[in-house]
Amino acid sequence: EQKVKDQRAGSRTNNKDTSTMLAAKAVHSGSSTSCEKRQKYSDSYDGYVSTFQLWERKFLGNGDAASNVEPSSSTRQSRRMEILRGCFCGARNPKVAAALKIVYMDYAALRLAGDLIFKLMSKIAK
Repeated sequence: EQKVKDQRAGSRTNNKDTSTMLAAKAVHSGSSTSCEKRQKYSDSYDGYVSTFQLWERKFLGNGDAASNVEPSSSTRQSRRMEILRGCFCGARNPKVAAALKIVYMDYAALRLAGDLIFKLMSKIAK
């Protein structure tokens, strides 16, 4: 019985690392030019995730990750706050962050969208 529990615990650990491992391998796949571009995009994405994690700690107050951001009655502002909360959740989840990193590195349209989201969230967070 203990052996089965150990195997299950080990497989959960391996599953947790799989998405991160795949993201790391994606950086180094393809030609050297592709690798350089992916490394640049990887570094940029890692910076975004780190920044969201810093902002989340900054805004943690009453248990709401964005409760200390200036409130606004506008619908646009409330939608942006919801997006900011979603960014906090995504940055906190290693599997989600790793999966999005692969997409961010490989697809220009989604990279552009990610950059735009980060810029919009920067305006709210600062």
